[in-house]
Amino acid sequence: MIHSYNYKLKFYLFIFFFPFCIFSQNFNSGLICGVSLSQVSGDQLSGFNKIGPRLGLYVSREINWYKINLELQYLSKGSREIINYSEQDNYIDNLNYNFINDYNLKLDYIGIPVLFCFNLNKKIEIEIGNEINVLVFQREEIDYYVDNSREVNKLEYCFLFGLNYKINKKYSANIRATNSIIPIRKHSSGETYRFNRGQYNTTISINILYNFNNSE
Repeated sequence: MIHSYNYKLKFYLFIFFFPFCIFSQNFNSGLICGVSLSQVSGDQLSGFNKIGPRLGLYVSREINWYKINLELQYLSKGSREIINYSEQDNYIDNLNYNFINDYNLKLDYIGIPVLFCFNLNKKIEIEIGNEINVLVFQREEIDYYVDNSREVNKLEYCFLFGLNYKINKKYSANIRATNSIIPIRKHSSGETYRFNRGQYNTTISINILYNFNNSE
């Protein structure tokens, strides 16, 4: 419990001091604005049907042949499915829901991605790293009835991989894929299936980055 409080304290201190890094002359910095497409792997619903915003700030520092990026982000994840009525039973995470027409899981996070970036050429850059996200809002609806009885873990750890395309000195386009390293919650049955230990967030985001420092 004490370890959890210490971690949260460090997290919020980082959020407080992050804006001061943005305006440091030793770093490049900018805005992130994008959209995330997500699903929850393991809930037996397929497709990146949950659409949400991704907003944030970043600072970066070039070191020899690579660059380190540190970000502060707000993003929305989850799962969304409009289930077609059929003669067969509908299943969500091994629970049998007859006559379910709509399912919506909304998970809002504030997170800190840490990235290593490598240039392929003058325009294209590869990014790889990890991020830690803190859950700030959860809402699960089944046929528009709110049921938050199955709580999602407050902390999420993710692996990420992405590509940046430099449009000009001020703007870049980015596409990024992330996946939870550890489950965000267990299956409803509590069972595990080899490497599948529960439910995982899987997200693809498409973003535009605006650089404060460089000018045309």
